Amino acid sequence: MNSNEENLLELVEILGGEEGVKIVKALREGGETTVEEISAKTGIQINNVRRLLYKLYNHSLVTSRRSRDKDTGWFIFQWRLQPELVDAYIQGVKQKILKKLRIRLEYEQQHEFYHCGSPSCPKVSFEEAMETVFKCPSCGRPLNP
Repeated sequence: MNSNEENLLELVEILGGEEGVKIVKALREGGETTVEEISAKTGIQINNVRRLLYKLYNHSLVTSRRSRDKDTGWFIFQWRLQPELVDAYIQGVKQKILKKLRIRLEYEQQHEFYHCGSPSCPKVSFEEAMETVFKCPSCGRPLNP
């Protein structure tokens, strides 16, 4: 198993748990597969298979091809993995986290914070310190910059 497949399985476990991993393994073995076939291979109920496939689809980890059944007129979806997009998805998540961290860093650099020195107490902004007359809201000790 290459690192891309390992990343895929780890990601799917986070998104869909053990059932998600079973579904991905069934898709990996079968190529394009229907929900019913996945359910039969994994023992997972059809509605749970659909729910997890849609969740994976929303993260671009699987894709589907739709065709119409000639007898019933219903749509049949053939699902398949998109392992080549795992790295792109992970990069996107990393970029979002990095953006949030940069915003937080900018906020902390532009504001003054106070702390009582106790590791169990949170640091508070200047405004919060003013409201509590520079006393820690958790333990009551004086707040220092």
